[in-house]
Amino acid sequence: MQNFIRLRGKQKRVFYKIVVVGTGGNGSHFVRNLCQISRTFMNAEGYKENVVDISLVDADRVEAKNLNNQIFSSDDIADYKVEALAERYGEHYGLNIKNVTEFIKEEAMLHKLFHVGDVDQDYYQVIPVLVGMVDNNKSRQLFHRFFHDERVENLLYLDAGIDGIVHFEKQSLTREQRIEQELSGFSGQIVLGLKWAGEVILPPITEVFPDILNDIRTAFPGESCGELVLNNPQRVMTNQYAAQLTTGYINNLYQQQWIFTSATTFNAQFVGARATFLTDEQVQRFKDAVEAKQA
Repeated sequence: MQNFIRLRGKQKRVFYKIVVVGTGGNGSHFVRNLCQISRTFMNAEGYKENVVDISLVDADRVEAKNLNNQIFSSDDIADYKVEALAERYGEHYGLNIKNVTEFIKEEAMLHKLFHVGDVDQDYYQVIPVLVGMVDNNKSRQLFHRFFHDERVENLLYLDAGIDGIVHFEKQSLTREQRIEQELSGFSGQIVLGLKWAGEVILPPITEVFPDILNDIRTAFPGESCGELVLNNPQRVMTNQYAAQLTTGYINNLYQQQWIFTSATTFNAQFVGARATFLTDEQVQRFKDAVEAKQA
């Protein structure tokens, strides 16, 4: 039997607190998927008393160049991405989606976004989910600090990352360079970090790829690194693949609060994905953390 973790508590119903940061190439496709499965989930018999609370966070506005690989129309140009998505898919799927037209640069803002207010936690089990759809390591470093903050007892941190297309400055390419360019920009990975009952059960992306924490040249969106940064274009199929795989993680949480895998690597050109399944040690760590909390 496949190893899995089930985040089911003693409460009758679940309150999913989902914060999506970044609504560009990966994020815009993911938001559409998220809204659809959220409505399907809440309409299903036996799940109607559960709550899905969604917040979208991004200060970017829609530009003409975004129409190639992001889910926006020409009517959205100059609008905030989060507002365009919240209005379109919130209305279509009957969801009240919150939107924040700011870049997250402080840990305090994350604490505020995940505040659940007057939710009755004797009746609802709160499952906080941070979905990182960002393309910079500065934001991931901030998410890392939030993940490990002692005030954060429970958190699922999903991060979707993809490779850019390789570019060569010279106009005339060798055969090998041309092949390398044509094969690039299709791969990526989804990593799930899990902190539960105050214990790190599954490491976040910043520990799976520790070079992220050592990146001192990175900057928050809207900030300059002090040097020219080439913005590699993304392939729309890669964005869609990343979004779909991330949606799969959320779907398992919706159905039975299941976690089967800690990461998924993929290549959209080869139409393939490979999952990293949970180990016996990780499952036991989760059980020990829950038992210690209940003791």
